[in-house]
Amino acid sequence: MNRKVLVMAVALMAVAMLATPLLGTVEACGFGRRWRRAIFCGMEMTVTDMDGYTEYVGTLGGANFVLRIPNEDWNGMLVLGCHAYISSHMWNNPQADPPIPQIAQFAMDNLAGIGFPFALVEQGFAYAASSYGEGGFAVKKGMSTTVQLTLFSLLMLRCQFRCWRDIKVFIIGQSMGGAIGLLLGAKYPQLYDGVLDISGMRDIVLGYTDSVELIEGYDADPMNVPPAYWPLIPNLRVMVADMEAEFGGSYDDNPKAYEKLNPVDNAKIRIPMISVTGALDPLSVNQVNTFKDAVDAAGRSKYYRLYVVPGGFHANAITINAALSHFAELVNYPDGW
Repeated sequence: MNRKVLVMAVALMAVAMLATPLLGTVEACGFGRRWRRAIFCGMEMTVTDMDGYTEYVGTLGGANFVLRIPNEDWNGMLVLGCHAYISSHMWNNPQADPPIPQIAQFAMDNLAGIGFPFALVEQGFAYAASSYGEGGFAVKKGMSTTVQLTLFSLLMLRCQFRCWRDIKVFIIGQSMGGAIGLLLGAKYPQLYDGVLDISGMRDIVLGYTDSVELIEGYDADPMNVPPAYWPLIPNLRVMVADMEAEFGGSYDDNPKAYEKLNPVDNAKIRIPMISVTGALDPLSVNQVNTFKDAVDAAGRSKYYRLYVVPGGFHANAITINAALSHFAELVNYPDGW
């Protein structure tokens, strides 16, 4: 059964929110009145009763989203999925059918082809993911839309289950989404309880400068670059252009913009975080230990674990499956750490 939920009805729910403990979470994270209003900005959704769960699909703040809530035996926890980089070129491709913006909220559904988000729902977790509302290296928009969806999801859970207790919230991010997860966890430790970073760009500055160096070396003479990297060069050109669009120029032009949204420069973490990277990942070869070193230097090593997967590449099946096998460590923290 499908039914359209009108913006007016959702606005009435927003009023009800002010009387719930979610308000304390909003205030504690420093969002204030602007965020109370923004939670429902541009809201429109369809609600579908699925086999064992309820699925909410719609738009929120200009971004597509999906939220799945178990009908029974909800375990009191919520997982946010943060998808990988989608180039601005691909995002705006008029030949894509269906259009990329319409499907990006489902990008995490088939991690390694195993449908992990559906397995989470079967285990009693609620699950939500946002399209971010734009392509490119959309770290800022990815952060804001994920927070917006988090607050909305918490409200829906409280309404559905009449739940006033604390709800544990975890992020699973892939590639660029891993960086978004690390940044959100560092910025909003009152909102999130743990982050699983899969092949994330944990040092955006180094990722940018390494990519520029590879492109410049290839352009001067392809033999300056290992042949294994040659197929990456066209994609790296697009990614570098998208990064410069996101940060207002090159790193030399605007270093503070890069550093403000660089996980390495935001390493004073206060919640558990796990990073998993493939040993053969060409995009992380120089980044394996940079975030760990920054966390250690900040005196926060008790919150961080790094796993390097032998034979793993960038967010491929081997790396993803290895990462997902560590998710229970976040859920059970601090046991076993």
